Amino acid sequence: MAKVLLGVPSGGSVKSKTMLTIISILVQSTHEITLVEREGALGPDNRNHLARLAVEGGFAYLFLVDADMSFPGDTLNRLIAHGKELVGAAYNFRGFPLCTVVKLQDEMGRVYSPGQLPSDTLFPCYAIGSGCKLVTTTALLKMPKPWFALGFGQDGMLAISDDVWFCNQARAVGIQTWCDPTIKAGHLGTYTF
Repeated sequence: MAKVLLGVPSGGSVKSKTMLTIISILVQSTHEITLVEREGALGPDNRNHLARLAVEGGFAYLFLVDADMSFPGDTLNRLIAHGKELVGAAYNFRGFPLCTVVKLQDEMGRVYSPGQLPSDTLFPCYAIGSGCKLVTTTALLKMPKPWFALGFGQDGMLAISDDVWFCNQARAVGIQTWCDPTIKAGHLGTYTF
């Protein structure tokens, strides 16, 4: 049984379906879970605080669940069972046309969002979203800080999301990012994306 910090970064409210997801995880998990909600206006700052709490609190894992996500109650058990340092679920951005948050890298080094993901097996990827992400605290201890930040281009516009930043920090120390596409995660809005 692992000690897990289930961290929910939020801007002040958590969707009711997300709360039902969290309750399902608490009921179905075979692990020792501590639930912590971190409220603040800046997502990367909220996630950094949760990561620090996981490290300083002696937890084996940080399981990030965004305040607008839904997925099956056995998700945490399934992610831990993979035995990976960094693993999460595939889901879409909140908008149309539907587009996955998962990033792949082609043989030329270009990063892209694929039109279709493998559907039945765990696969390595360039980056995953942080809405349903499991990371070991031993991985966090290896990674440079800040764990989560934003990157801006020469034009002053956002070029790197905090999700991709985190996976870049992991990759810098040899930690592979993995995605489990069999977990049916939804990004909640006026529609479940």
